[in-house]
Amino acid sequence: MTEYKPLPWRQLLIICICRFSEPICFTIIFPYVVFLVRDFGIPEERAGYSVGWIASSFALAQFCTGIPWGMLSDRIGRRPVILFGMTGTMISIFLFGLSKSFAWAIISRALCGVLNGNNGVLKSMIAELTIDVSEADRAQAFALLPFMFGLGSVIGPVLGGFLADPVKNYPTVFGNLGWITEFLTTYRYFLPSFIASCICFCGWIFGMLFLEETLMGKRPQDKKKKQDEEQRLLSQGEANYSTFPNGKKHSPTCSPTPTIHESERKPTFREAITQPVILASTAFGCIALHGVFYDELYSLWLSTSRNNGGMGFISKEIGASLAVAGFMTLIVQLFIWPRLAGKFGILRLFQLCLPCFAAVDFLQGFVRYLYHVPNFNGVYETKQWVWVGLIACLILKTICSTIAFTSMMVIVSDSSPRMDTLGAVNGFSQCVSSGCRAIGPAICGILWDYSNHATWIPKKVRPHVSFGVLSMLALITFAASLRIKPSHRYPKVVDLVDEEQEETTTRI
Repeated sequence: MTEYKPLPWRQLLIICICRFSEPICFTIIFPYVVFLVRDFGIPEERAGYSVGWIASSFALAQFCTGIPWGMLSDRIGRRPVILFGMTGTMISIFLFGLSKSFAWAIISRALCGVLNGNNGVLKSMIAELTIDVSEADRAQAFALLPFMFGLGSVIGPVLGGFLADPVKNYPTVFGNLGWITEFLTTYRYFLPSFIASCICFCGWIFGMLFLEETLMGKRPQDKKKKQDEEQRLLSQGEANYSTFPNGKKHSPTCSPTPTIHESERKPTFREAITQPVILASTAFGCIALHGVFYDELYSLWLSTSRNNGGMGFISKEIGASLAVAGFMTLIVQLFIWPRLAGKFGILRLFQLCLPCFAAVDFLQGFVRYLYHVPNFNGVYETKQWVWVGLIACLILKTICSTIAFTSMMVIVSDSSPRMDTLGAVNGFSQCVSSGCRAIGPAICGILWDYSNHATWIPKKVRPHVSFGVLSMLALITFAASLRIKPSHRYPKVVDLVDEEQEETTTRI
């Protein structure tokens, strides 16, 4: 019977702290980015297009750097890459708060994607930390990353929605602060970005002080073992030299058994990216495209005026609704996903949630008709039933989204052919998902603007075109998932080295 180790909760907690700040920096702009774009002088009918490019710039940059960051972490270790990525996030979100032009917003957002490849590297760390634990504990550990993303997704939109334009929204607090008031009047969306940058800095401090390396060969115990091996070989060499007089050297008939560090050969990128990795990464890219398409469409749909097919919500209302979705993510991660994963299996559960995703996507566009349903006082054109329908759709969507993303994280890591290719595999999957995230917001913005102003489309149908495309995308993802087969967990580097040593001994 296999004996499993307990979860390394101390290191998992530090990873969670490092992860927590990044979704805050990512989601904090959602409630006000449409209004920021309008401040640039871009008209409402073109706002969706511009917002899409701001969101796409981040993912497009990660598409270009995901694989290099992953492969670099396979060489120099996970810890330095993660700390550098957090530094990049901290600087870029600070610069985003100083945006006064569309170009500045895109460049600062893209800078975050260039300097941060932590998503894939953190997955590699958890995979390495949980190699000797049970499947149930491993699933629980992998669920921590989306759990922290959900927690950050609760706090981020709340901060963004309530701290945006503080002089206007809170004149009694920020209206008489001298140069601070003038600065916050000029840069109306700086305060939430500054707070996000400070949160990221706190996470960086924790990582610098407490985060430990997990890459085999770079861990402190591995370095000590290597030094002990070198000292032992040096001592043996001196002893062998002293047994042969007159300076004669001993020529052994065979090479000694190689050590782990001598035998370890880093696999090439082509060796790491096998067919199972490609299939899993493709499905991950599809679900990433769906997720970012929905997020972009949701903000556009709520912030657009009702005359143009939207819901007419303000930034505070958008932030509050996104906070509900983030809170629901926490509930799903803690109580729903682990039980369903144990009952159905991770791959099967992923496949089951996708048709439900498609149904929710299709139905959400009809929430706008709840404006025509009277409230309890018989008054029409209120948001009472609109909020009920919106929250119901958000809850169902969040359940499906959380299950899909968490399942794909485990599926991608399990597709890795061996342990020391985790960085390359997760970097590749991150590259694929980032490429999909790069085109998703742009496609969504263009589709939303075009469908809502296309005269050949009936006016009542126009707001539903984007939701229909989103529903079809969920079904395409379901079709792609059917090609994935359950994979066995990758072997450790030590196991591969042991096999090589056995083959060497047999040949000798």
